[in-house]
Amino acid sequence: MEFCPLKLRLAVWTMTSLVCVCPHEVTVKQSDLKQCDDDRRVCVTDLRDCGHQRTASTQETLNVSCQYHMSLKSLTCGWSLHPDGPAEPAVSLIFSSTFIIYSCTGIFNPVALLNVTARIRDYTMGREVWSRPRTVFLYDVAKPISPVLSLLCSTEDSVVVSWRSGDGVCRLRYRVEGALTWTEAPESVTSHRDETLTYTIKDLLVSTAYRAAVACAEESGIWSDWSSEVSARTLDKAPSRPPEVCYRVEQRDSGGPFLLHLMWKDLDLRDAGGRILGYRVSYEPAKKKKLQPQHRRIQNVTELTALLVVEEGNYSVTVAAFNSAGHGPAARLAIDTRRRSALPPVRHLWVSSSFTTEKGLLVQWENPSVPPSVPPVTHLAVQWRSGTPSSNISRWTAVDPRNTSAVIGDADPDESYVITVVPVYNQQCGPPQSLHASLQQGALMEAVQLKVVGVTKTSVSVVWVWQKKSGPIRVQRYRVKLRKDSESHTLSLWPDQWQLTFPNLTPNTEYSLLLLADDSSRNNIPVKTNFDEGPAVAAATPLLLLAVVVSIVSILTRTLYKSYFFPHICSPRGSNTGRWLMHPNHQKTADRRVLDLEDFQVTCVLGEKSLITLRPSSEEDLQQDLQEDQEVFKEVCQEDASLLSVDKLSARLLSAEYPHDAPGNPEDKERQGNKEQPGNKERPGNQERQGNQEGQGRPAEEVADVGPFPQKEDEAPAGRECEYVAHGVYRISCKAPIGETDA
Repeated sequence: MEFCPLKLRLAVWTMTSLVCVCPHEVTVKQSDLKQCDDDRRVCVTDLRDCGHQRTASTQETLNVSCQYHMSLKSLTCGWSLHPDGPAEPAVSLIFSSTFIIYSCTGIFNPVALLNVTARIRDYTMGREVWSRPRTVFLYDVAKPISPVLSLLCSTEDSVVVSWRSGDGVCRLRYRVEGALTWTEAPESVTSHRDETLTYTIKDLLVSTAYRAAVACAEESGIWSDWSSEVSARTLDKAPSRPPEVCYRVEQRDSGGPFLLHLMWKDLDLRDAGGRILGYRVSYEPAKKKKLQPQHRRIQNVTELTALLVVEEGNYSVTVAAFNSAGHGPAARLAIDTRRRSALPPVRHLWVSSSFTTEKGLLVQWENPSVPPSVPPVTHLAVQWRSGTPSSNISRWTAVDPRNTSAVIGDADPDESYVITVVPVYNQQCGPPQSLHASLQQGALMEAVQLKVVGVTKTSVSVVWVWQKKSGPIRVQRYRVKLRKDSESHTLSLWPDQWQLTFPNLTPNTEYSLLLLADDSSRNNIPVKTNFDEGPAVAAATPLLLLAVVVSIVSILTRTLYKSYFFPHICSPRGSNTGRWLMHPNHQKTADRRVLDLEDFQVTCVLGEKSLITLRPSSEEDLQQDLQEDQEVFKEVCQEDASLLSVDKLSARLLSAEYPHDAPGNPEDKERQGNKEQPGNKERPGNQERQGNQEGQGRPAEEVADVGPFPQKEDEAPAGRECEYVAHGVYRISCKAPIGETDA
């Protein structure tokens, strides 16, 4: 049989099917047909069509085409008429033959020749359309039976399949399992009856599951239905690239060995060569690498992290992935445990979900402020792995360090994940920040137990607790608000925080503390700031200063006024002399009291030898005092040297300088007072006593010779020397002994 006419017919059929897109198709089974009573050559799908014959002028060409399903004993017909109304029209088919039809249930056979007419009724538009009869030889429009496809073998990047069909042409399609779109093979395969055909699907992904199907067309040019899908999987091959590894050295609090944290990114599907079964991690001290290879330690892990216990020093570490085909190339690290990374972790990690609109998880964080001494971050590693212990699903993506968010788009709605963000500098990684989340609820953490722990005049400190979410409630963010009337202070809560402080508050003010989940309040706590004594003190200080100033001015004014208008006058009543004079009863004694000059010596100032120092206030007073002193001492020196009246000398000396304040014997004072009064004469007894005193002698003290008194030698009595020192200072020495006076 020649295949050129067959290919031509297939091309014409394909072009017709592409150009004449039939919006309406009707499949009729033999059991759906009914025979008309008035015409034995007609079978209809609706008995109302019996007896209605149309002329050629009332019929329209609708490009009716039909396909015969031999296995199903059914016929599918379609046309290209587009309905004008909004509702689907009612369609019925009329089958007629040139021969008498004895049973409508047997007219669908390969040798049947039928005329097919379509009747289309549009009740909404009130329109009815009849198509021109289409003569159909069922053998020519018979649709081939779908072939049976089977899998022969598979390699790392190809799959071999086989099938059997009749004479004609076959085509094959395939897709990745779970995908929605199909990929058709680039060339068709010529088939022969009773021949097994094989076909190799090339350029497939490694270790990937595929589904494939085949369809064939015979002489009629009608394609069969697609065969049942067959599943195939390409083989694994050894990984072609090493994983990207970073490390972090941690020192224990108790000292001792170090903890070496390793973390790496899983390989892409093309680089992995198939499903990764695990990773081989080996490490050894660098200095013992050649001498003692038995120090190498190897462990296999299935996760994307590894924790090693090492001592201080240099280590050589390798990480290699392996699958069923073998091990891939290893990533090599030279690690000095004495050099620990100072990269800070990210802050304020949070995960939110918009499951109804977008099937993805939005991961957000804040990049830390890095000091100049810390190297800059090259990228951020965002890892998400299944939260189910039995699952080993783990993915990792690298994010630019300037970004603060990432979207996980292929999350499973029924799966929970542990999402981790790690800053990376070359091969060093910082501390990770992790958070549990799911596509339906977002972050699986909630803030509870909000309470106030500190209150000052201008600030309020609060704490809370993070716990696993108790209910299926999706919360985009948590906040805490402090409000009073129109004043409001709002701060966001993050899982890496448990305490915060509201600053710059108003003292002595009542606030309401609210815990907000999105916009709904969960807690309402009243709190009041402390009283601020500063304004009160500031307001009272000027008043107190004013009162003090007024008091000082009042006191000074009173003192000045009193001293000016009412000067202070000493009262004699308070002196010893005044009290003695005011005493009503004075005791009389018969003993003669004689003043002793030693009693008047100021020993505490001048010592035992006393000097009487007289200092005039002016030059005229000095001359006058000198004259008076010379007269007094002349009188004393002219007296008898054997007798020295202490009473008289004392009275004269004291009366010359201090006429009012000289103390002495009361009798002497009384006698002196009598002398001063006019008309008073000295008593005879006193004259006699004076004479007796002059006749008696006293022993005289030896006084150092300072200088002769400035007077004539013949005027000085015998046994006494009077010396003038200077400026009213005199020194008296008596060489002859003075006798004691009579009592």
